Amino acid sequence: MRRAEVEEKRWRAPDYSELKEKDFNRMLEEINDLVELESVANRRKHLNAPQLTEWNAWQRAAILRRKYKLSHE
Repeated sequence: MRRAEVEEKRWRAPDYSELKEKDFNRMLEEINDLVELESVANRRKHLNAPQLTEWNAWQRAAILRRKYKLSHE
């Protein structure tokens, strides 16, 4: 098998930015503290992976809603 074929077959975990809205919100609800939320919100910096897709508008809004909810519990 050629290297390109092996690379193609390698499993790749989906980036959170690729999740559907329902799944993204479910993932956010599983986060229970601000430190964990901050690491998800700034995943490009924490993972040193600038190639990851930036958050879109509804994802940013969902992250900010979760931050507000966690900080007011």
